[in-house]
Amino acid sequence: MKKRNGFLTGLNIFFTSLGVLCTVGVIFLLVVNPLGLGTLLSVVGLINSQSLYQISPQQMLGGATAGVVEALDDPYSSYLDTQSWQELKIRLEAKFGGIGVYVFQDNEGRIQLYSPIKGTPAYEEGIQHGDILTKINGKSTMNMSQDDAVTLMRGDPGTQVKLNVYRESDNKEYEFEIVREIINVPSVEEEVLDGGIAYIRLSQFHAQSSREMSDSLNRLLQDEGIQGLVLDLRNNGGGEFEAAIDIASIFLSEGEEVVSSADAQGNRKVYRATAGKTNIPLVVLVNQDSASASEILAAALQDNSRAVLVGTTTYGKGLVQTVFPLRDGGALKLTTQKYYTPNGTDINEIGIVPDYFVEQNPNGEDVQLNKAIELLKEKL
Repeated sequence: MKKRNGFLTGLNIFFTSLGVLCTVGVIFLLVVNPLGLGTLLSVVGLINSQSLYQISPQQMLGGATAGVVEALDDPYSSYLDTQSWQELKIRLEAKFGGIGVYVFQDNEGRIQLYSPIKGTPAYEEGIQHGDILTKINGKSTMNMSQDDAVTLMRGDPGTQVKLNVYRESDNKEYEFEIVREIINVPSVEEEVLDGGIAYIRLSQFHAQSSREMSDSLNRLLQDEGIQGLVLDLRNNGGGEFEAAIDIASIFLSEGEEVVSSADAQGNRKVYRATAGKTNIPLVVLVNQDSASASEILAAALQDNSRAVLVGTTTYGKGLVQTVFPLRDGGALKLTTQKYYTPNGTDINEIGIVPDYFVEQNPNGEDVQLNKAIELLKEKL
C-alpha cells in the first residue's frame, strides 16, 4: 500500500511539475512575444475549426519544428523526419535504391543534379551534370529541400520515377522516366596516363572514400609504378567532413594542418593530418562546382604547398553541418561551424582561386587536364 501511495505521489509530482513548466513556457512567450503566440494559437484554432484539410497533432508539431529551422534562412539546415534521416544515412553509406545521380542545392535554392554515375539509370537515360531539377513525379521542387528531393528520387529497384529538368545550355526543359536500380556508389575512378602519370577522379566524400582512395593509390604505385598524380575534384559537391580530413592525411605529413573550424561561441578546433604521406608530385583539378569537402581537401593541399590547383574558382561553401538525431526518430541537420583553410582563409561565398586559372574548352577537349599533365611532366 505504501509503495502504491508512493507511486501515485511521484506521478502527481511529475504531472504537477510538467504543468508548471508548460505554464512558465506560455507565460514566457506571452511576455516575450504576446502577438506571435496569439497568432500561433489563432492559426491552430482556425485549422481545427475551418480547414477543409485536417492534420494530426503529431503532423502539426513536425510542421512547426520544420518551420523553426526554415526560419533560420539557411539552405543547409533542415529538419529531417524519420524517412529523410534514414535516406541520408543510406546515402552516406553509399549503397541505395535510386537512379545514380548526386544532388546539390545552390544558393538560390534550386535543386541541381551533379555527376551522373557511369552505367547507372540516370547516366544511361541522358541526365547531364548541371541539370536543374524542376519536378519529381509531377511535384514542383520549388521550396523543396535537397533531402526531400533525394527521398523522392529514391525507391525500390524496378520502380519508376519521372523527372523534369531544365538545361540552361539548351534553354529547354526535358522530361525523363527512369527506372530505379540498386546503386553501389564508388567514389574513386582511376586511369593510367602516359609518362608515368595517373589520374584519379574523386566524385564525392562518403564513409568508404578514404579507403577507396588509399586502395587505388597503393595499386597505382605498386602495380603501375606511377610517378605523378592528377586528382580530379571537379563537380564534386562534397560529403562527409571527416572523409576530407582522412583523404588529406594520405597526401600530407603527420601534424600538418588540414582545416580549422569555429562555432558560434568562437570555440576553435584544428584538424591535423595523421601519418601516411604519399610523396609524389600532385596536381588537383577544381571548378565552380567543387564544393564543401572538396574545398577543404583542395585548400589543405594548396596551403601546405603539397599540390598546385588547376581550373576555375571553386563554389565557396565554407560551412559545416552537424546532424543531431532526435527522439522522434528524425534528425536536425544544422549549420554549426565555419571552417578556415590552413592559412586562416574564410572561403565561404568566395571560393578558392586555383594557382593556374584555366577555363574549360566547350568543344570537348579537356584543357584543364592537359595543363595538369603539362605541370606534372615538368616535375618528373
